[in-house]
Amino acid sequence: MADEEHLLHRQVNPGWVQHGEFSSQTFKPTPKDDNKLSIYDGKQMDAADSFAHYTTVQKLNSVGVVSVSTAEVEAVALRWEIDGVPFPQHGYVDFAALSGNQAKAKAAQLKAKALARGWSYQP
Repeated sequence: MADEEHLLHRQVNPGWVQHGEFSSQTFKPTPKDDNKLSIYDGKQMDAADSFAHYTTVQKLNSVGVVSVSTAEVEAVALRWEIDGVPFPQHGYVDFAALSGNQAKAKAAQLKAKALARGWSYQP
């Protein structure tokens, strides 16, 4: 169920920051993602803890965390799910039914929503 308070946290790769601002690439899944954009469930883990998990447990690079609400995801006609794979707080936003151009447009809409909210966490 969509909720303005239920945040989905997304890690920002260092290569996705241009002139101090994260790009819409932050919200566009790559082919290796099977068109599922990985997110952390904000009800189970806050932004700072998601950053710590991503960088220390998964040993991946992030310069910070940005977030969109489940209501914002649904407002741009995307589906989300908390699947708990490969860790309990994991979920995804489903881009599977979209063409490349549609995915790019949806990613830009999510970026705008996250940008309005500002960084959820930066170390």
